[in-house]
Amino acid sequence: MLAWVAANGGVRAIGEAGAVSIRTTDWRSCSAAPALSKAADETVTGSVTGLSIPAPTARLTDAKRREYDLTGGAVVSDGSYRLSCRLTPGTEPSVDAGIEATFRFEGPAKVASDGETVCIEFPVQTPVTMGFSERLNDPATVTVPATPEGVATAVTHLAAAHRTTGPGRSHPSLRDHPPVVETGAEPSIPDAVAAATPETGIELRVPASLDYLFVAAPLAYYLGAEVTVADAETPVLVAPEAGVRYRFRELPTFQHGVARLLRQVFFFDTLVRDVGGGDGHQSARAFGLDPVRVRELTPAERLARYFNVSEGDVDAALPEWHFSTYAAPEPGNVGALPYLLDALSLVYLPESSELRGTELLERTLDDFYRTEGEVAVTDATTVVSPELRAGRIHAWLAPGAPIDAFKTTTAAYRNRGRYRDRGTPLSVEVVLNDDAMAAEHAAVADIYRDRAADLPLSVTVREHLTREELADTFAAPNDFVHYIGHCDETGLKCADGHLSTATLNDVRTRTFFLNACGSYQEGASLVEGGSVGGAVTLTKVLDRQAATVGTAFARLLVNGFGLEPAMQLSRRRIMMGKDYVVVGDGTYTLAPTPGTPVVGWLEDTPDGFELTCESLTGRRNGTTYEPPFGDDPVLAGQASRATLDRDRLRDVLADASLPIIYENEFHWSADLAARF
Repeated sequence: MLAWVAANGGVRAIGEAGAVSIRTTDWRSCSAAPALSKAADETVTGSVTGLSIPAPTARLTDAKRREYDLTGGAVVSDGSYRLSCRLTPGTEPSVDAGIEATFRFEGPAKVASDGETVCIEFPVQTPVTMGFSERLNDPATVTVPATPEGVATAVTHLAAAHRTTGPGRSHPSLRDHPPVVETGAEPSIPDAVAAATPETGIELRVPASLDYLFVAAPLAYYLGAEVTVADAETPVLVAPEAGVRYRFRELPTFQHGVARLLRQVFFFDTLVRDVGGGDGHQSARAFGLDPVRVRELTPAERLARYFNVSEGDVDAALPEWHFSTYAAPEPGNVGALPYLLDALSLVYLPESSELRGTELLERTLDDFYRTEGEVAVTDATTVVSPELRAGRIHAWLAPGAPIDAFKTTTAAYRNRGRYRDRGTPLSVEVVLNDDAMAAEHAAVADIYRDRAADLPLSVTVREHLTREELADTFAAPNDFVHYIGHCDETGLKCADGHLSTATLNDVRTRTFFLNACGSYQEGASLVEGGSVGGAVTLTKVLDRQAATVGTAFARLLVNGFGLEPAMQLSRRRIMMGKDYVVVGDGTYTLAPTPGTPVVGWLEDTPDGFELTCESLTGRRNGTTYEPPFGDDPVLAGQASRATLDRDRLRDVLADASLPIIYENEFHWSADLAARF
């Protein structure tokens, strides 16, 4: 992963081995810019009149994939263009990190290369999206016994993912994916992992219990602490050389102590760091922190300094945490820890109450349900209501099908690697196996086709598939399958019967939406068979409400929202939204986006309207986002507010493309702009 930082007169892309500077002319921050056609590790948008890129070779193509010769300079007219190149060190001697860059912009422009540098000149201020990527090797594998001592060793070495032990670790681009963990009788720590494991002088001692280790893992990982188990009733965090000795309370209170300390340390790191865009230095001084001096401290000394912060209201200032997982502390879930820590999820012990199906859906309008006759919801689906803690997005790694959280498994996270190198265009299949739902079928197909104008999408619409044809669809390398039809205890309805996805040997469909009654088990089987995740239903759903959710989910997904955030917003469109859940990795994002997805809340005020914007993502905590009003980036997890009159609000909504919650209903900004 990469980081970027706005430097004087340019943007620096920071890779594993160093950094490369891209010179900009008349740089201005902006939120509206062309979307990248391929996912990047890090993206930044800005408005410029010129760019100077240190690249000996580059490839410029237009929307029709025509290539231009840059040796003598190319003058391009109106239209969409993509410049791809591999950046070179320039005057920074340690840089040869294999950083690949992509630039998307609209013409007219002049693009020329002299064999060392590519220059782009625009006649007027023009929005540009820059995407930076770096090829990384697959994570190493750590093998440990499924004992408290073994898991403690694994968690200690997961911190080998940190590229820095300084405050920059708060930016996700300075944390690689942690090593994956397997359990076995004989421990095995690769030499490269052992060498990369930081020695911070910080130790976290916990009782010899997987309960404590699961909960402690995010804090230990972020601090780079050595984790040890001890014959003690309460955990203790120590850094002897810095004079730190912090004793936690026992479980279950330990969960809240870990969460609070991690959130505080992480927040202070974002204030004093010098990477990732945004400027928290003024806020840092409000807490008595000198950014330059704090950055010079060792990890243990910095932790001690944070413990001594007394200025300001820390609790009120803490950004809302992005993601929490409720994980059963069992040997079979140890393999999920690296993936949870990669997303910097808090980990809580699962607590829930069981719900009966009649409690979840107390309606008897059978004529309107998406079914033919009676719906048989499998008894294997035990619906539970989790006891939710901190976090905007929640994952359930425990028995039962949750509401208000996505049901995840270790297999779902491991399946992500199967699709890492899958290129563009994205392959989308819309399957209609129910003529009564032709309206939804046509609407979602139009949404995907409209998005294909900005993002390469290959959209295929099919109807009345047989069992064999539907099985082949899931076995094909599709990025997203949107199934519209019926489901019962025997599977998804097809033209010649029902297909049980549990019978599929190899699923190569990355993500899916099974918009049919009681499709939970079918979706769970797709994940176990090879998918990353998708949307399903827990029980009966109304035809009209299913169509509403289906169209909203499709639009959010192709506009860069992750599976669970897209479902959270889609559920707001209907009264019985808790019938819809995500299985697999709900943080997964299918379509690339120029920045962090943003959602707005709009309220009437005596002075006009108050628009509150927040980022909504289950990953990449520590990045910033740009609200549709103003130019200053905002730290993810923090809200940005503005009071606008009707005319200014209409302009803001018309220029943006984001979901807005107004009068407790979900709208797209452009639709609201027309309304106002």
